[in-house]
Amino acid sequence: MAPNSARTPADSLPLETETFREAMSRIATAVHVVTTDGTGGCFGATISAFASVTDEPASVLVCVNRSSRAHDAIIANKAFCVNTLDAGHETISDAFAGRGKLEMHERFARGNWTKLATGCPGLDNARLSVDCEVFSVTEVGTHSVIIGSVVDLRMREPGKSLIYIRRGYEKVEK
Repeated sequence: MAPNSARTPADSLPLETETFREAMSRIATAVHVVTTDGTGGCFGATISAFASVTDEPASVLVCVNRSSRAHDAIIANKAFCVNTLDAGHETISDAFAGRGKLEMHERFARGNWTKLATGCPGLDNARLSVDCEVFSVTEVGTHSVIIGSVVDLRMREPGKSLIYIRRGYEKVEK
């Protein structure tokens, strides 16, 4: 559509919560578990909103729902680790998303974890683990956008990555 052309009613949908959620479900995204540990406790949550901010200094952002138990712990601990899941990690993703109503220690029992530089758990066989100290927090609606300064980074060789789209898992090899 040309920038100045008229839009027809069929071009847009009412901007309602469910419509927006459906629209966002159509964007393929990697699946991550954000973890934290420290005085605020050891917690984790499945997230999809993770991105690099800048490489100088190395920093990333995550969006975490403020109603998540992991949210307040990340803020209190001033640290988090983003673990990008591999194909075959569906049960870990589901556990940290709250499916099955597992206690937090039971969720962590789904994998092998090593404390990284900040003390946050890094999943031993994650595609990528990015360990961060909290730099800033901005509240937007139901979530907090948390920017972290990277202090430790671990990567495995390429293989199949776990992707989430249309409310289901897919695997991509690249």
